[in-house]
Amino acid sequence: MCSFSGVYGLWGLFIMNLLDRYRYRCRHLKLVPFHLLSQLDLNRFWDRALRRAELPIAFSQGFNPRPLLSFGPATVTGVISWTECLDMTFYESIEPEQIKNLLNSQVPEAMRIVEINSIPLDFPSIMKSINSVQYVFIFKDDGKMSNHHGFFSIEDIEELERKKLENQKCMVSFLFKKKNILMNPYKSLEFISKESGFNRENLLEVIKQNYHWSYSVEG
Repeated sequence: MCSFSGVYGLWGLFIMNLLDRYRYRCRHLKLVPFHLLSQLDLNRFWDRALRRAELPIAFSQGFNPRPLLSFGPATVTGVISWTECLDMTFYESIEPEQIKNLLNSQVPEAMRIVEINSIPLDFPSIMKSINSVQYVFIFKDDGKMSNHHGFFSIEDIEELERKKLENQKCMVSFLFKKKNILMNPYKSLEFISKESGFNRENLLEVIKQNYHWSYSVEG
């Protein structure tokens, strides 16, 4: 498998634009130390991984063609993610499992693809498909944590779960909905009641755990 763009340059890109296209949506990890990558870094990372895997990525038209990659909402730098999403478009139809294996052979375990599905070309974008995002906050339990639920002072952030962990830690899971889907999770701590005991000083870690979808993707 080789890339027309790499072998034939601009002529290859012209040929590619005449070919059928096939779209895939993948979910991958973004763990330590890659949680420090910016969105621009992430774009370059997958561009290079696709080239190394020699997958037939399609390119945009124009004088400065770019790989047809589309990302989900940018994860705040420093937040660990179990659910980074990426749409990619190829000019060949390939089994999703084969794509996953080829890409995972080119990337570190901390960036591993965990799921990939074929989707129609006109399927809604990642951003339009999402109706909420689930975050997990890990706090140091100083013994002053309140049992009061619903301590956010703004709407559309719902507490889902709370439990004590080992080593004097406490986990709280929240669902960020509607206009708060893009809210910086660190910024959200400013809206937590002071009486709760959950504050930035006690915060140990933030994890983007999952997306909840308006449009589901069938494997």
